[in-house]
Amino acid sequence: MREIPPKREECSLRECLVIYVDAALDKHGRAGCGLAVFVRGRAVYTESFGFSHVGGSAQLEAHVCAGALDLAAARWPYHRVIVRTDCAPVVRSRMPSSDSFRLAVHEVRDRCRRGWRVVRYVSRKANPAHELAREGLKSLSRQQLLVAA
Repeated sequence: MREIPPKREECSLRECLVIYVDAALDKHGRAGCGLAVFVRGRAVYTESFGFSHVGGSAQLEAHVCAGALDLAAARWPYHRVIVRTDCAPVVRSRMPSSDSFRLAVHEVRDRCRRGWRVVRYVSRKANPAHELAREGLKSLSRQQLLVAA
């Protein structure tokens, strides 16, 4: 039986993607999300949007990280991926305090693959998704004002 060689992409991973994520949450349950994808230091994709969220900010950040890992798996399956968040509890929590946060952190960990898809901490100042998240929150607030008018 002749062995078929694997595709090149399966043999060696392409360059590394760095996906910066951030979320902003206001006291009314409105949330903004920002996402910035970089390859070799250059932004190749950015997005910001707003939505309603019931829960805490760390839980929201964990969900955003899980979503970024899902996006990477779907759009860039053969790239190494580093998701960077400025929410330290998502990255560093050993035993998350609440059940909802614990479930959100487990979503993130389930999507990580050692050395291939990881989540790391980045300071808020160095996170380009921070302003995108604020824009997403503002866009939701503007939409709700237009609907109310």
